[in-house]
Amino acid sequence: MMKMVIDPGHGGEDPGVVAGQLREKDLTLQLALRMRGYLTSRYRVHVYMTRTTDRTLRLRERVSLINHHYADFFCSLHINSGKGHGLESYVSKSSSLDQSIEVQHRIHTKVISLLAPYKIMDRGMKQADMYLLHYAMVPGIHFECLFIDTVDEQRYLQNHSFMTKLGNAMGEGIAKALQFIPRRAGIVYRIIAGSFNQREQAVALQKYLRLGGIDSMIMNVGASHQCYQVQAGAFQVRSNAEARLQDIKDMGFLDAYIG
Repeated sequence: MMKMVIDPGHGGEDPGVVAGQLREKDLTLQLALRMRGYLTSRYRVHVYMTRTTDRTLRLRERVSLINHHYADFFCSLHINSGKGHGLESYVSKSSSLDQSIEVQHRIHTKVISLLAPYKIMDRGMKQADMYLLHYAMVPGIHFECLFIDTVDEQRYLQNHSFMTKLGNAMGEGIAKALQFIPRRAGIVYRIIAGSFNQREQAVALQKYLRLGGIDSMIMNVGASHQCYQVQAGAFQVRSNAEARLQDIKDMGFLDAYIG
């Protein structure tokens, strides 16, 4: 089962950005709890949080928690300020760029499409070496969700229905991008294209599969989580899994198998 960490930005002594009675630390926690509830009720995934209450956490403590859980992915939630409009996402400038950008694109576009009825401005997909993105040992995404000091977006941030929709949208975007298995699924056939001790080897295989039009994800597995598996799909119908397996074997990866 895959694992992810949700990081509600700020907390405790650090309120984040503030506008009137609105505090970033409260809003990020609301979103994180909604996202966790959405994911755990619909998908087979372990979801951890850096905080579930209003407590102070230094950045290095957040990184430590993410690494401690050997997560496959993490999502850090923040609220923007500066009287602008819209939503933007960030991934790291450094490690595993190709994979991070591809996952960011899948998540970001899904979130924006699900929020289309609200006409939320898309501020784009960006890269920056923010502390968590730079120092966490696993891929992650950083969201800046609307502007706390813009009047029309304040209304959204104070609307329980919208906050639920936003939390659910980010959860669904991550679930689709990382190929989480729905809880309603029965037997699931996973296609394992390769397993490696070095992440660089897994990334190389992922790039090669992409050239052949096959999307895949890298997962940390094994007792010490130092084995990197490249999963190239998950299917409920075995014949579909067998067809994908044959496609991969036709590319020369004869050790691929259905797990």
